[in-house]
Amino acid sequence: MENKISVVVTIYNTPEKYLRKCIDSIVNQTLKEIEIILINDGSTQEIQKICEEYEKKDSRIKLINQKNQGESVARNVGIANSTTNNITFVDSDDWIEPNMCEKIYNYIKTINEEYEIIIFNCFVDYPNKQIKNDFYPKQGLLDEKDLEEIQLQNIEKGITKYYPPESNVSVPWAKVYNKQFINKNNLKFVPNIIRMPDAIFNMEVFEKARKIYVLQEYLYHYQKNEFAICQRYSKDTINYYETYFKFVKQYIQKYNKNEKFKDTLNLKIVTSIDKYMYNYFFHKDNPQKDLDKEFKELLDKELYRNAIKKAKTEYLSTYQKLILKYAEKKRIIILKILYKIKTILKNMR
Repeated sequence: MENKISVVVTIYNTPEKYLRKCIDSIVNQTLKEIEIILINDGSTQEIQKICEEYEKKDSRIKLINQKNQGESVARNVGIANSTTNNITFVDSDDWIEPNMCEKIYNYIKTINEEYEIIIFNCFVDYPNKQIKNDFYPKQGLLDEKDLEEIQLQNIEKGITKYYPPESNVSVPWAKVYNKQFINKNNLKFVPNIIRMPDAIFNMEVFEKARKIYVLQEYLYHYQKNEFAICQRYSKDTINYYETYFKFVKQYIQKYNKNEKFKDTLNLKIVTSIDKYMYNYFFHKDNPQKDLDKEFKELLDKELYRNAIKKAKTEYLSTYQKLILKYAEKKRIIILKILYKIKTILKNMR
C-alpha cells in the first residue's frame, strides 16, 4: 500500500484529552493510505507512553522521540521523515474532519498534482461555539494580485482587501505543502523562534510559490483553549515579537517589497502593544505587579514611536485606535482599563 499523504503532528506535553482526540481523528480518516508522523519533542513519560500506545496499534504511525528542541525543529524533522510528496500539519491540540485527507487527495488529482501549496478552510472551536474561518475568498489557482494579498495577510491584518474572521493564513496547518517544492527551495522552519515561527516560514514559502491553490472546504478544527501559547503569560513576549519584526524587516528589504508591506509591519508593531498587555504587563500570572515604568520605557523606544507615528489608523479597529491613542500618550492607567474591558468581553464569548 503506497501512502498518499503525510500527516505530521508535533507534540510537547499536550494534555491527554486533546492529544487523543487529535490522533484519533487522523487514525480514523476515510483515506487509509496515509502515513502519520508523530514527533514527540521531549514530552513527559506519560505523553510518550500514549504515543507508543498508538504506534503499536497502527502500523501507519511513525513515532520519533527526541529531546526538546522546539516546534520548528520538530516540524523540520517531520518534513525530513515524510515519504510522500504531500505534507500536511496538524497541531496536537486540534483535530481534523474524518474525510480531510480524502478530500485533499481527490483535489490534488484534479489539478494533476501540479501545486506548491493548497490552502483549505477551518472551523475555530471555542468552548461554547464554532466559527467558520475562510482563509481566502477564492476557489482554485491564485493569480499575482491574490499572491500579494496572501503575503500581506501572512504578516498582519492591515493593508488587505480581505482578512479572515478568526485566524490568518500564516498558520502551517489547514494546508498541504508539496515536498519537492519545499526541498527545492530549501525551506525550513527557523529554530529557536517561539512566537510566529509559522509566519516566518510562510513568508519565504509564499514568496517562492507560484502555484498556490485554495480549496473551499472546512476540513480542520482549530481549538481555542487555555493550552495555546497565545493565551499564556510569558516574560519573553516582547522579545519574541521584536524578533519577528526583525525577520519581517529583513524580508521586506531582501525582496524589495512595496510600501504596503512597510505599512503592514508598522500596523503589526502597533497592534503588538495589545499583545504585550495581554501576555505580559497585565497578565494575572505575572508575579511583578508594578510594571508601569517598564511599559512607559518600552513605548518610548524608537521602534514603537515610529510605528505609532506612521501607522495608517484607517486600518485599525476602534479598540486598536484607542490603544494607539493612549500608548502614544503613555497613559498606562487607561490602557489597563481597556485591557480589563477586553478581558471581560473575551470571557463572555
